[in-house]
Amino acid sequence: MKRYQILLIIGILFTHMAYAQNYNNILNYSSNTTPTYGVKIKTNLPFVPANGMPTITITGYNYGGAEPISLTITYYVWWNPPATSSYYFHYPRISSSGAYTPPIFLSNEGGKVIIFINDKSYFQRFTVSVYSNGQGDTATWFQGWTAVDEALSGTNTVEVPYRNRFKGDVFMPGNGLWNSNGNLGIGTVNPSERLSVKGKIRAQEIKVETANWPDYVFAKDYQLPSLQETEQHIKEKGHLAGIPSAKEIKAEGVSLGEMNAKLLQKIEELTLYIIEQNKNVKMLETRLNKLENIKR
Repeated sequence: MKRYQILLIIGILFTHMAYAQNYNNILNYSSNTTPTYGVKIKTNLPFVPANGMPTITITGYNYGGAEPISLTITYYVWWNPPATSSYYFHYPRISSSGAYTPPIFLSNEGGKVIIFINDKSYFQRFTVSVYSNGQGDTATWFQGWTAVDEALSGTNTVEVPYRNRFKGDVFMPGNGLWNSNGNLGIGTVNPSERLSVKGKIRAQEIKVETANWPDYVFAKDYQLPSLQETEQHIKEKGHLAGIPSAKEIKAEGVSLGEMNAKLLQKIEELTLYIIEQNKNVKMLETRLNKLENIKR
């Protein structure tokens, strides 16, 4: 009895291994022209739910963009039982370890899965291979694939989203590093913040989020320093109160959000000083006018 059970288990494992196959170079594509529509890969993979879970690799060279091609596509056809007519591509994904990342679509044409490369590249070459795990596979699924310059016209069409993930430290050219903590260094391999840049930055816009914006200066209970206090602080410290000294800035740098808030605080304080001085000027003008009228 035990011998029979062992033989049965071995048989099941052997059967499963026999169905799990690598199908190399199913399709070799080479074009010396520029496609009108793109490249449509017509497979013999059936668009049937709960059948097959292929890993499709496309490797080659995109001469038009001088880019290596290394794409891996996965998907699974599923449905919503008992509505068996609503088949769909479940969790389609694509990753690229090359330099070529064109829009790629999966579609159902006549009950067969179509891979459509939405790109019109000159002189392109690639080969297509598949690993399949044997869920109802037959050898005919991986035979007779073709690639044509033809518009996409199927149903259940989805654009396959790219997903790539890096682990550990990722070094970049020009002395750069994206470390395992998620900090990015440009021009430095020791980023201490989310983004550390050693060099110049050019941008059309920089948005800095900061809390405690100094509108509190205009509150009725705000203690506005007198001009005499401000003058004394400048004489003693050599800089405005609440503003870092040149020595501190040189040693530690400056936070743009924090510094903008401090500068706005000083501008608002200065505005209050001007308003107060304007009141004093108006009062003096009034008194002067009264004196002039008395003399007359």
